[in-house]
Amino acid sequence: MSTDAAEKPMLVVAVDHRFDLFTELLSASPVHPAAAERERAANLKQVVFEGLLKAIEDGVPKSQAAIWTDSDIGESILLRGRGMNLNTMMSVERARVAEFRFEDALGFSERLTYLGVTYAAARVPYNPGEETQVNEAQQRKLRRLSEICRSSGPKLTLELVMRPTQAQLDQSASVEAWDAEIRPGLIVQAIRELQETGVEPDLWALRGINNPAAMATATAQACVDDRKAGVLFTVGDESSSTAELDQDLVNLAARTPGCHGLVLGPSIYATDLSAYDAGEIERGEAGARIAERYISAYTSYTAALRTSDVA
Repeated sequence: MSTDAAEKPMLVVAVDHRFDLFTELLSASPVHPAAAERERAANLKQVVFEGLLKAIEDGVPKSQAAIWTDSDIGESILLRGRGMNLNTMMSVERARVAEFRFEDALGFSERLTYLGVTYAAARVPYNPGEETQVNEAQQRKLRRLSEICRSSGPKLTLELVMRPTQAQLDQSASVEAWDAEIRPGLIVQAIRELQETGVEPDLWALRGINNPAAMATATAQACVDDRKAGVLFTVGDESSSTAELDQDLVNLAARTPGCHGLVLGPSIYATDLSAYDAGEIERGEAGARIAERYISAYTSYTAALRTSDVA
């Protein structure tokens, strides 16, 4: 990893499709939400964004902060972020589907240009053990996305969402065993397969692996053959009231060559959004709490980075 990457990691707050506000907090239909429900959901996303801005105000370098959201109810966040020269990531995939599909297959590139985002971003359900025709269809769509981003911008972030096939589960003692023993190798294989079909993101986002060798192997594959791609490790995708960031994973990511930072999931904001939506805390307090969690993650990551030898 370059010294620049080590000194300037990016910590991304993900308030995208991984946390469905309609089903998680609003008890609403995510397919056909009422106008009032859409407004509430957009307002809750703004609270998370305000938490990120509070963290920047309190000392997190703006160049190392980023927000990842959708272009539907998150549009105003992306526009505000652009106006502030903040790193922004726009989801281009359709939510709640088993395979990657464009949210707007014909107009997504114009949407990216209009919003002026730093990164197009997609969460991709991809498992090398899936049926060949399924994976080949996804490869074609992701290659198109990759080519558009390379030719006309913006940069591209791909997050691999690995789910076990039934055959893989049948060969494992449990889901936990699959996750620990089989998923790390599948991640490397998935990156290699996509690279071989012309999919070349600027950043891969991978769910953290509690195994130093596996983390290092994944980042090495992302950079194979002198590619300039980096890796962000995702932590905190759990949204329960007891969820906390896994500090061991944060530290391990910081000490992994090729890691450029973190994607921080719902665990840093879900509890506070729920309390705010229920009227238990004020908006300002919710934003302040989110800022504290973000700052804590940033501090932990950068402290581990300073004591590592990856620079």
